[in-house]
Order: sequence, then structure tokens, then C-alpha cells
Amino acid sequence: MSNTIRERVIAAFTTRAAALSTLPVLRAQRSIGESEAKFVSIWDGEEQAHAPYFGEQKITFPLAVECIWKHGATNPSISANALLGTVITTFLGTATDRTFGGVVDTIVLSSATPSYPQDGGNYTTLTVIFTITYNIIPGDPYTMPS
Repeated sequence: MSNTIRERVIAAFTTRAAALSTLPVLRAQRSIGESEAKFVSIWDGEEQAHAPYFGEQKITFPLAVECIWKHGATNPSISANALLGTVITTFLGTATDRTFGGVVDTIVLSSATPSYPQDGGNYTTLTVIFTITYNIIPGDPYTMPS
């Protein structure tokens, strides 16, 4: 059987995130070890199904982009804010396909949280959460309404 619409959305999102990393983008993984590279992981969250309406069911769920990088001599706050701008542009910029090839109805920036290192630490984390909305035929997670 083919992938669910949800899986197709996550795969398209992961492919888009590749532009943010110098390493392969992973899903639901947090360990990078010692690295100078920017590490990106995608985390999918709890799905909310809305009541079917005229043969369509709207589904929403959060997709988080987690970036971990060695900030070096740059102030971690400045580094995180610069990366936040790049993440937003990558997923929502005017030159991007916000439907991810037609599988996404809407994508909305929900939150962005930097996590700074303790004094002397070199790694900063930025988690940006987008809320994804897509549609299925009620009871059929493999088929989009036409």
C-alpha cells in the first residue's frame, strides 16, 4: 500500500529541510556527537482530526524542525535568530511551494524556541514548530479529496 498522506507530508517537509543542514536530515533523532556541522531533525507530533465536512476531513498536526549547531565565536542568540530567519524563509518564503506538491492545505509558523548552552558550551538548539493542515477522505488516510 502507498504511504499515508501524513507520511507524504512529513517526507516532503524533510526533503525541504535538507537545505538547512550539511548532514542528512533525520527524523526523531537528537544525537550528533562532536561535529562542526549543522544537524537537523524533524519531529512529527499529535494529530488532530476535525469533523468531516462534505466528504473531506481536515487533519492538523505539528511538525518541528530541530537544528543543533556549534555556534563557535558567534553569540548564540545572534546565531539562533539568523538561523530562525533562514528556517522561516525555507518553509514559508514567497518563492516556496507552501503546498509541498499539493499534499498540504496550509502551513503556519506556530513557535520558535532557542535553547542556549551553559557558559562554556558550544552547541545551540533551535526548535521551530509549524502547524500543518491537510485533507483526507473520511476513513481513508491514503486518499486526498479531489
